[in-house]
Amino acid sequence: MSNVAPLHVDNMNLADAMGFSSSSSGSKVQSSLYRITTTVIQEVSPETNKIVSSPVFKIKKGVDEEFLAREVEVRLFAERQRWQRWDSENNTFQKTVMSTNLNGDLKDTLGTFNLGRPTGYVKDFNALPQDMKDLMRSVNRVKVMMGMARVIDPFTEDGGPITDNYVEEIPFVSDIKNRDSLKSIDGVVGKLMGKRISPVEHTVALLGDVQAMPTGVKYATIVASMGERVGFSDGDNDVLADFLDYVEKNNEYILTRWEENNTAKLSSEDSAIVSNIVDLEDFE
Repeated sequence: MSNVAPLHVDNMNLADAMGFSSSSSGSKVQSSLYRITTTVIQEVSPETNKIVSSPVFKIKKGVDEEFLAREVEVRLFAERQRWQRWDSENNTFQKTVMSTNLNGDLKDTLGTFNLGRPTGYVKDFNALPQDMKDLMRSVNRVKVMMGMARVIDPFTEDGGPITDNYVEEIPFVSDIKNRDSLKSIDGVVGKLMGKRISPVEHTVALLGDVQAMPTGVKYATIVASMGERVGFSDGDNDVLADFLDYVEKNNEYILTRWEENNTAKLSSEDSAIVSNIVDLEDFE
C-alpha cells in the first residue's frame, strides 16, 4: 500500500471536485490526453477458425497515434455529465457545458439550454408534443470519465502486438453514452464510494461485450469490475488539478459559443437594453 498522502483540492470538497458522490491547455494531462472508445472488429477466432465479432477499446491521441486493446485498467479521477447531439449538417457535435449532474439549465453551443430539452425529469413523456419527443430522442446523455489507464496487451489495427510503449499509465478521457456501460461503471464506483475508497486509489477493470440492435448492427458495451487497491501515487494531485482545468477550458469554449449564439437571437430592442445594462455596470 502506498504511503503517498491522499488527494486534496483547495477550498472544495474532494468528492464534489471529482464529480463522484456516495449516492451515486498547456497542462500535462491535456497535452498528452488519450481518448478511449469502444468498437467491434471482425477477426478470425483461433478456436473455430471462423470470422467473429470481437469488442475492443480504441485508444487514440491526435491524428497519428491509434491502437486497440481488449482490456484496460483505469483509475478514475473525475466525471462530469453533459447533453450532446450530432449535427449531421455541419458534421459536428452540439454540446452543453459539463456539470456534476443534469438537473439544471445547462448552457449549450446553440445559445440555448440543454439543447432544447426540458429541465429535469419528465414525468409523462407520452404527453409531450411529437416534436419535443423527437428532440429529446435526438439528444444523448453523456458521462465524461477522466482518469489514468493502463492498457493491457495493446495491438495494432492489423493485429500486430505493441511491446515497446504504454507500459506506464496514460491520461485518458472517455465519453460514455450506452446505458449498459453506464450502469456497469456506476455500479463499481458506487461500491467504492460506499466503502469510502476513492476511485483514484483503486483500479477498475474494463472489458468489452458485443450487443446487437434489432436491425442486426453490432456494437460494444463496457463491462466494469473491481480491480485492486493500489493507493495514491506521486503526482496524483497534479493530475486531478489538470483534469479539473480540462473541464474548465472545455466549458469556457461552450460558454463562448453560447454567448455568441444567444446574442445573435436577441431582437434589436433587446440588444439595446443589454448594451445599456452593460454600459451602466461598466460605469458603476
